[in-house]
Amino acid sequence: MIEIPLELPAHDLRALQSRLPKTSGVATCYPHFGELLQGAFDVAEGGHRRTTRALVSVHTPYADGSVARVTLDPSRRGKFEPEAGHTGIQVRPPHFRKCEIAARLALDAFELKGMSARLEVTTAVPESAGMGSSTSGVVASIRAVAHAVSVYRGVPIILAPHLQAKLAVAAEHSSDSLMFDCTASTVLFAQRIGKIVRMFNGALPQMRILGFDTGSAGGGFDTDRLPRARYSRDQIAAFGCALAVLERAIAEQSVALAGRVATFSATTSETAMQNPLKKPKFNELLRIKEGTGSAGIVVAHSGTVAGLIFDPTLPDLRTRVAEASTAIARLGFDRLCTFSTPY
Repeated sequence: MIEIPLELPAHDLRALQSRLPKTSGVATCYPHFGELLQGAFDVAEGGHRRTTRALVSVHTPYADGSVARVTLDPSRRGKFEPEAGHTGIQVRPPHFRKCEIAARLALDAFELKGMSARLEVTTAVPESAGMGSSTSGVVASIRAVAHAVSVYRGVPIILAPHLQAKLAVAAEHSSDSLMFDCTASTVLFAQRIGKIVRMFNGALPQMRILGFDTGSAGGGFDTDRLPRARYSRDQIAAFGCALAVLERAIAEQSVALAGRVATFSATTSETAMQNPLKKPKFNELLRIKEGTGSAGIVVAHSGTVAGLIFDPTLPDLRTRVAEASTAIARLGFDRLCTFSTPY
């Protein structure tokens, strides 16, 4: 059995694998729901400090994500490149070019540069929403290649999360942190270089989140074409303070503190020197947060989804969530789901 995370239930995964030919692999990757914190941080590196863009994603490990199936084709060989259309990878759907490139990069990493393959990716993650549709497909493709190579060579393969991150960033230039386990620790992840900037000792506190789509009234966005957000020096300094609050939130398992960090990040994104994707009716959302006793608002900083965070131990939780849901519907936003995270 390949020793990488495959988020399908064990019995489902074994059933899938038992039906695969000896050159095939299958793997999954779950999505996320925006970022609790995203910005620019002053990071010590090699005796110097540099500003690094990084994020803390809100993982949703039990949500439906992406499934990738790879079948190696040892009979068809050539000189392939990690460039769409020149990879030697036949991908379905054909517009999943990042998955195609990721599969090629993974095969190259396993020293199978001349081997072709077929790749099929299915996903339940909406595109352009800020839920990791691209990264979940890319990571699932990388893991499926690893599984296929493991079966093909007849040896177990361990593909560490940091190697998955390196390949994912090479394939899509900016990646979410979905390859890392969120149940025991929290990571501040540099999405454009594929590295953990900081690891917190513990998962995010358990939160109940009412999720909705702020783009439901106006269509989606091509997030790949969005420019980077730009922050002032004061905002960058404030991001450093937010990390200290987040560390305390994790240590104390405080939903109130985690919500404060999320609201700070969402508000800072709205007031950045350059924000490529402002949330419509953001001030109204803040008023709903205050009026319903929500601990905070979490957003996809390069997507359209957002959510109100609630403490799941509140005795009147159901009433508060219902009131918030009604108020959000009046704004014209579609409710997506209510879920708990990170468990």
